Order: sequence, then C-alpha cells, then structure tokens
Amino acid sequence: MKISEYISSIEDKYRWKLKIVKKWIFWIFLDEDAYFMSKIFHLKLTKLDKETIKVWFPDWAKNKWLKILEEKNISYVLFEKKDKSYKRVWLYKWISISKIYEIDMEDYLLLKNRILKLNKLWIEEKNQKNFILKDRLEEVYILLSQQMIKMPKKERYYFRDKIEKLFMELLQFVYEFMYNLENRKLLIKQIFNKVMILREFTRFLYKIWKIRNDNVYLDLWDRWIEILKICKWIMSKY
Repeated sequence: MKISEYISSIEDKYRWKLKIVKKWIFWIFLDEDAYFMSKIFHLKLTKLDKETIKVWFPDWAKNKWLKILEEKNISYVLFEKKDKSYKRVWLYKWISISKIYEIDMEDYLLLKNRILKLNKLWIEEKNQKNFILKDRLEEVYILLSQQMIKMPKKERYYFRDKIEKLFMELLQFVYEFMYNLENRKLLIKQIFNKVMILREFTRFLYKIWKIRNDNVYLDLWDRWIEILKICKWIMSKY
C-alpha cells in the first residue's frame, strides 16, 4: 500500500492530528498536513506522486522536529512500516491543529494543483545528471560491500560501521540535493567532499590488504571517478 493510500485510510481516526510517516530515511507529512507545516514552519512543499504533495525532514532531525511540535503543543502521530504494513509507533495528543491554524481550503487546493502540475518539469530534471548521483552511489555501495568481504573478519566489522555511517551521511546530502532546489550550490560541494573522503577510504583499504589485480577494486575506483565528474559537472552549473 502506498503511503498516500494508507494516510487516506486512517484520516478519520486521526483527524486534526499531524500524521507523520517514515519512508526510507525521511519522515513525511502529506497533503493538508504538509500544507499546515509549510504555513506554520515555512517548509518547502514538493510533489510525492501524481495526486499527493509533501514536506519532509530526515531521520537525523526527528528529535529536533518532534521537540518543536511538542513545545507548541501540536498533536501528532508517528507511523513506520513493519512487516509490510504501517503501524502507529507514537501518539502525542494535545492541541488540535485546527485550533492553531485554520486551513484555507481554496488556497490549499490552488497551491496543491500548481505543485502537481510541475510533473513535466520534474521528469525533465530527473533525467539530468543531478538524479544520476543516487543511482551511482547505490551501485558503488554494493561494490564496496563486496570488497569489504575480502578483509579479515575483525577489521571488516570495524570498517563496515565507519563506511556505512559515511554513506548514510552522503545519501542524506544527495536526497536533500535532489529536492531542495534552494541550497544546491552548498549541498553539491558537501557531496563532493564526502565522495572524496570515501574514495580515499577505498584507496586506504586497498593498500592495507594489497589485493592484487582486484577487479572489484578497479571497477569501484572507476565509479568514484565517474561520480566526482558528475559532481564537478553539476558545480559548474551554479
């Protein structure tokens, strides 16, 4: 079931509470809840699918945003996907959002319609190099995992934690870059720096264990170069 379908199915049960659903490494507000967050906290509204708009924050900012909502006594409910279905994991019941901000339905529908009409522009932009980064990094992560398997067991567990943490930070920057149009110039520089660190990490691991004629390493090294070229190409556009 899609997130939008699930939220629609429980709308009556949790009416006038912010419904926040976890997807990947993001927490997402949909439609009227997204509109509420954009008006109260000036978060950017974007498109989720053909019929739904959203705002979101990354998982690492969860505690910060929940604290803000609780300081304002705003009711909210959290959902996560467990065993192929969504489950409620937390409910903060206080003031109804309708008492904090009365939604202007005419403005909401006009704004939603305008965002959804950006579909053509969104598809065209998705085909540019900006959106290749995510796919390339996922491919690199698979290759890097294959290389780490060749390490001694003790060192493998240690370096896997380090590398996975770096990769999560990098992917957070990439997702934000994909949808946060205002800060792309700064974000692509941060992505470039993270990629450089991970590339040197790869070189370091290769030198320590001296894996000769390693095709995985050679392929991995080519991918890092490709990703850095993509980053440089994007930076040249700003």
